[in-house]
Amino acid sequence: MMVCKGRCISFKADKPFYKGRYESGQKLCKKCDVFMNYEGIWCPCCGNKLRTNPRQMYYKLKLRASKQEVELIQVRVKRNE
Repeated sequence: MMVCKGRCISFKADKPFYKGRYESGQKLCKKCDVFMNYEGIWCPCCGNKLRTNPRQMYYKLKLRASKQEVELIQVRVKRNE
């Protein structure tokens, strides 16, 4: 069983003011209990798989709705080009 070694602190992310953590691309390591800006799917510190989506249904629906809004805006922009 891997333990947090403290390397994840260098990837630690601040909470964004304008949108949610998962919406802005941050990921959570459950073992280290740190939200981080990291490209991989495994924690660089403990090797645990990073969480990329919220657990509660309310927040899942909210994230899904915001992603759909972004897609609609992108489609509108492509049509106007």
